[in-house]
Amino acid sequence: MGTGAVATMGRGPENELQAAIELAHDYRDALLRDADFTDIGRDECNDGWLRAFPRDSSAAAHEARADLVDKLEKLVLEFGTDQPLASVEGRDLLRVVVEWEAGGEMPVWDVLGGRARRQAIAPGLQGRVRNPVSGRCEATGARDTTLFILPAVPSFQRTPRAGVALRLVFGEGGLKEARDAFWRGHPLPETDALFAYTRIAATLLWKEYAVVTVHRPLEQRGAVALPTSNGGGTYIFHRAGGEWRLLAIARTWG
Repeated sequence: MGTGAVATMGRGPENELQAAIELAHDYRDALLRDADFTDIGRDECNDGWLRAFPRDSSAAAHEARADLVDKLEKLVLEFGTDQPLASVEGRDLLRVVVEWEAGGEMPVWDVLGGRARRQAIAPGLQGRVRNPVSGRCEATGARDTTLFILPAVPSFQRTPRAGVALRLVFGEGGLKEARDAFWRGHPLPETDALFAYTRIAATLLWKEYAVVTVHRPLEQRGAVALPTSNGGGTYIFHRAGGEWRLLAIARTWG
């Protein structure tokens, strides 16, 4: 087990695991102590909130905040080997991420104390706008598929939700079968079809913390990934009150 972050902070290695947990709590406290929320992008079709740090008024302060998120992420990655996804907490985490990515229920933001109330913004391209003809709120980044590739977790089930139809497959074998089935439905000489899916690419749980990375690839025939995609992101979660709460969006890409 590594000692990098803990040793750097002068907290080990005599009781490394306990020191690492305390350090993670310190990182979380430091992140949330100065956190606030902004309603940028929030309207009648998008109820979510974006976490903001109003005191980060300089480039140096912003860099220090980003470094704090990076340290917490690395700490979870360093020690996150003690809890499999095939657990109550692991399955709950997958459900939260799948619902969020599918445009269903959004996770609530983590807070230092009290009841978490504010839901996160929609991820990636999943924001909604009002259709001027129908008057309904509709997704702006609708994809060709509702296919999710998940880690191979036995007995994982998602509670069906009205209006959110998904197909879940597991592991490399599931991805290959889904890919082959897609291209059978788009035979040559069709050349402009794209195979799109959302992949929970990496998930690590450690105590009450978790790091999840999501990719949304676009592929051409032959499993050739395009240089551009539907984006992705890496998220840090904290479990409190029996639920997974979003602590930080470590990074996103388009």
